[in-house]
Amino acid sequence: MSRLRALLPYGLVLAAAAVLYFTASHFAYTPRGDRPGPDVWPRAILILLAVACIVRIVSVLRRTSDREPESLQDVIAADARPADERDEAAPPRQYPLLLATGIALTIGYVALLGTLGFFIDTVLYIAALTRAGRYRRWSVITAVSFGGALVFMFIFMKVVYLSLPIGRPPFASVSLLLMQWMGIR
Repeated sequence: MSRLRALLPYGLVLAAAAVLYFTASHFAYTPRGDRPGPDVWPRAILILLAVACIVRIVSVLRRTSDREPESLQDVIAADARPADERDEAAPPRQYPLLLATGIALTIGYVALLGTLGFFIDTVLYIAALTRAGRYRRWSVITAVSFGGALVFMFIFMKVVYLSLPIGRPPFASVSLLLMQWMGIR
């Protein structure tokens, strides 16, 4: 009985994905050259959703017992420390100032997007957010910031065909140069 209860949500989501896939396959639109239509991304996401549900259904069916799998909390609670130490464990530390900093950085990112353009603003945002999160290695922060912004720009503009803000001069020249370099028109 517990297997059926475990399978029910995945079966329902799989059925919903099938219905939505059928709906997305019948979008009415006028094709525009070699660009993908509005049905491509919803169908791709629904296929991934269906695969995830099928993988989970198979794993539930292959389980050797009806016992529920351990949750992460159960595994953590069964650590090697003596019980008296576990009872006196300090509550996790909270960092409200870091949270406020992250919120302020996100608001600043959105506010500066039109001026700096997507690439420069994203590089600065990733670097500032990583540094605010107390990561200290500037070489890694720099590589991740530039690499992440380039990957996001390529995916959004070249794969998804999303128009991103290029910024105002002189920042726009950086965006236009990168777009030319990546073959984005």
